[in-house]
Amino acid sequence: MLAVLLPGIACAHGWVGVGGSYYRLTQGYGHFEGLYAKGVFGEGSGTLWNWEADHGRLFGYEENYGVLGVTHTFAPRWYGYLSLAGSTNSDVVPQGRVDASLSYKALPDKRLVVTGGYTGMRFRDGHVDRSAWTNLTAYFPGYWVAMAGHNWATSNPGSVEAQRSFAALGYDHSGQTEITLRYGWGAEAYLPIGANVALVDFRSQTASLTWRQWLGTDWGTDIFAERFASPYYRQIGGSIGVFYHF
Repeated sequence: MLAVLLPGIACAHGWVGVGGSYYRLTQGYGHFEGLYAKGVFGEGSGTLWNWEADHGRLFGYEENYGVLGVTHTFAPRWYGYLSLAGSTNSDVVPQGRVDASLSYKALPDKRLVVTGGYTGMRFRDGHVDRSAWTNLTAYFPGYWVAMAGHNWATSNPGSVEAQRSFAALGYDHSGQTEITLRYGWGAEAYLPIGANVALVDFRSQTASLTWRQWLGTDWGTDIFAERFASPYYRQIGGSIGVFYHF
């Protein structure tokens, strides 16, 4: 068994990163701030692991949140993803979360990826959110990537239904520059902002920029900026960090 696993581990690559985030909110909601550490292991193999650990303060509540996920290639055109996440004590992030998806590489050159997935979240006040979603990702010459997707969600108790969509355009030249612009719009089924306090069934829009820039052969910086707008409040901010690729 070791003779099979060790060569794969030896040739696998990945990265680790650390950073901090800050968001300013309107309508007297104050600000968010936090720290994160995250990483990926298994690049170059058929199984890719990702993890993340966050500590922050949201709506006046301390939160610790962790994620562990795995992407596995089953066949040349098929791969799947599964992740588990949870928080320690916050009322405004899920107590538990599961994400699962299956992707198919279409077209003769495999440049169109069709993905279908499921997300389930449970909050400490008893609410449960379940959603089904689908994404399309198209890879074009010159490192350009276009993405679009739609999400169908239901929140209980109350059977509140909501749908959201997004569109994105990216430039993905690994080892040099990766940048993505994303816009999302639609309805929110359930958004907790405190113990037994939540905003339910409202519309919102998000716009974001994700930028990974290599500054050396094996390291660089991650920058994320986001704007969120709803009838209740607006939020603007993001995160900045550094990563090391091995």
